[in-house]
Amino acid sequence: MTTTTAVARWLVRILGIILIILGVLFWAGHALQLVPLHMLLGLLFVVALWVLAGVAYRARGLAGFASVVVVWGIIVLVFGMMQRALLPGSAHWVIQVLHLLVGLVAMGLGEGLARRVGARAPVAR
Repeated sequence: MTTTTAVARWLVRILGIILIILGVLFWAGHALQLVPLHMLLGLLFVVALWVLAGVAYRARGLAGFASVVVVWGIIVLVFGMMQRALLPGSAHWVIQVLHLLVGLVAMGLGEGLARRVGARAPVAR
């Protein structure tokens, strides 16, 4: 596995966990002043996903999966930035749950892509 892949994979893991923790705090009505940090970390999370996709494009046979990750990253960004405006009111919890699910899927896609890239990397002797 290349250093780039390993760093991007760990960023997806660590940022994903931090984003989930912040999201739970927001749901509980705490630390709302950290929403801009959550958004910045979400952007960095998506950039790490796209770095993994870029590495995967260079690996033979992974262009399709990499494309899915790129598109899903766009979905994460757009959905995250529009979240507050979607379904305001008492039903907004539906959007919050969907936001969490979209993020969890992104984490899984990033992990799966990194695993596949690592499996295709040449073994150093």
